[in-house]
Amino acid sequence: MSISGALNIAVSGIVSAGNRTGNAANNLANIRSVAARAGEVLRPDQPIPETNANGERIFRPTEVQSTTAGPAGVRNRITLVDPASFPIYDPSAADANADGISSIPNVSIENETVNLIGAQRQLEANAAVIRTGDDLLEEAIDILA
Repeated sequence: MSISGALNIAVSGIVSAGNRTGNAANNLANIRSVAARAGEVLRPDQPIPETNANGERIFRPTEVQSTTAGPAGVRNRITLVDPASFPIYDPSAADANADGISSIPNVSIENETVNLIGAQRQLEANAAVIRTGDDLLEEAIDILA
């Protein structure tokens, strides 16, 4: 593999780490947002509701799935977390039903922290590849000069 190919793969890894970081930050920032109704089932052919019965914007957590794209590096796919929420007993919540059951987003602070740490390590590893590639290119230029 050429140095430029390795650098392109490393750049895609850095972009992937940024996507993972942004996704985790979004999930954490919306941990107290209005959630989709617990038990909601979304079918592929049906539109995803953006607001609840009260007209409030619904938050649905997402996750990043990274796969190898061969010489193109890393490819990310963002998907909805299933289930998007889980029920809790909170009769004071605006979206609580007659039994006092409300829904909160299915976001785990622990899992998102692990995702952030993984994204940081991914960024560090790919930055090291870029530094090494830069050093190799400098050496090649020195040899040719």
